[in-house]
Amino acid sequence: MLDPGYRTVPRKQIVHAWRPWFAWRPVQIHGRRVWLKTIYRRCINTYVDMDDWERWEYGDLFDVLKE
Repeated sequence: MLDPGYRTVPRKQIVHAWRPWFAWRPVQIHGRRVWLKTIYRRCINTYVDMDDWERWEYGDLFDVLKE
């Protein structure tokens, strides 16, 4: 049986800065696929109870300027 406090695991997210990246494979930005262009991406790390998940967020120049 699981511990009753398993839903209250401390969670931490680290959002890194946007960096230019050449999209050598198709990625989705705002609902459209972009390929073989220089775009921006950033890494978002999520830490949960000794596990970490890394995901990438892709954007264009307007996303960088918005932040």
